[in-house]
Amino acid sequence: MMERRFLRATAGSIAVLAAAVLTACTGTTDSTPSAAAGTTAPVAAPTPSGSMKTLPPSRLCSTALTTSAAEQLIADPRLQTRLSPAKGEAPDGCSYVAADERSTLALTPASRTYAAELSAAHALSGDPASAGMRDVRVETVSDLGRQAFRETSYQIQAGQHITFVVWDSGAGTWVLTFATTADGVPSDKVVQVARSITAKLPAGQ
Repeated sequence: MMERRFLRATAGSIAVLAAAVLTACTGTTDSTPSAAAGTTAPVAAPTPSGSMKTLPPSRLCSTALTTSAAEQLIADPRLQTRLSPAKGEAPDGCSYVAADERSTLALTPASRTYAAELSAAHALSGDPASAGMRDVRVETVSDLGRQAFRETSYQIQAGQHITFVVWDSGAGTWVLTFATTADGVPSDKVVQVARSITAKLPAGQ
């Protein structure tokens, strides 16, 4: 289960590193989040501009996790730029960062089955310290797809409260990730957003 623990501990690393690469390529800094969904990551060494490419926003951002949906959890959400290796394809996904950079929200198709996601979540809850986390809880969620659960935790290094909602929509497994340095944001709100967008997800994911 080490892969799962690594993914949980570095859930936002891709967003942070992608922003760092974008900065190196464009010379801008206003899109670089200070906190990403799961943890802050050490800034990578500048990447040659030819090794990455900017992608258009995912259709998920216009059909499912829209700006209005994101506003249920974060104030003044800013759509994050999608980057991909120059060769190959990046997984689909839609993510937002709050204007104050304290919170992020991301929707992605799961890279494994629902059963595998649930098993890994329980494994992590039994040994959260191995991923630099604490207070990991896994709970069943009702009225969301065929089956669903939420995983809540606190990422120690980043000082972030993290909620993952994972569900089987019937046509695929999805993960909605919310991370924030603010206190008092209930994980029930993340579940509510997942319920509000599940009917809008594409089939066959």
